[in-house]
Amino acid sequence: MSKETIHFAHANGFPAKTYSKLFSYLGDEYEINYLSRHAHNPKFPVTDGWERLRDELCEELEKRYTRKIIGVGHSLGGILHFLVAVEKPELYKAIILLDAPVISRLSSSGVRVMKTLNLLDRFTPSQVTRFRRSFWQSKDEVYKHFKQKEKFAAFDEDVLRDYAEHGTIAAEKGFELFFKPAIEAKIYRTLPHNLPKFRGKLTVPAAYIGGTRSQEARMARLSFMKKYFPFEFHFLEGSHLFPLEKPRETAEIIKQTIRRLVS
Repeated sequence: MSKETIHFAHANGFPAKTYSKLFSYLGDEYEINYLSRHAHNPKFPVTDGWERLRDELCEELEKRYTRKIIGVGHSLGGILHFLVAVEKPELYKAIILLDAPVISRLSSSGVRVMKTLNLLDRFTPSQVTRFRRSFWQSKDEVYKHFKQKEKFAAFDEDVLRDYAEHGTIAAEKGFELFFKPAIEAKIYRTLPHNLPKFRGKLTVPAAYIGGTRSQEARMARLSFMKKYFPFEFHFLEGSHLFPLEKPRETAEIIKQTIRRLVS
């Protein structure tokens, strides 16, 4: 019997191969596929609400598969799977959102106001992302640079190596980020503020796995998701980036969750 297929969608700024260690723990039971990096195809530009990024993922799923898949997505990737699943539930057996909260009406209103007043940079990493360093002389220099950053301090050692290896590409006289910082910043600035309109419209089996120390989840108000969407909830010790901090533990909870959702 062939394996079930997981189509993985990555977080903003972290190309899919950054999750190679997570995939290695899932690969014994599932076929793992992904788009290497979202948001860089000119056919699907970053627009307000990520609607064209949703279309990019939808086209990818329709093009690749003839049977239903399990959609697993981290942060940005989880919301994209959610948006596709609402419109095309026939593509999925289940979806699992890794610290990708569907924000509440109150949080959505706040995002809408911040967009109007051009204040979103104060509450997301967009401004820092846009102007951060993006060129190095060697892969080892990339690794050493991010090793000392607070955001990456809890990363699994192998995952950080994979980020240095697969998160950069060869450029003239060195290496540059594979995921362009300007696009990463634009994704932050165009966060969907209309997610509450999808209340009652998610019909596929679904789960949310969150980090116990995720600031993003606290800001989004998970109580809204629990009240209006059919998610089962699980939590793993870690930050918003827990899949990159604890790939083995993340893989195990994903496996357990899939068994419940698609049994």
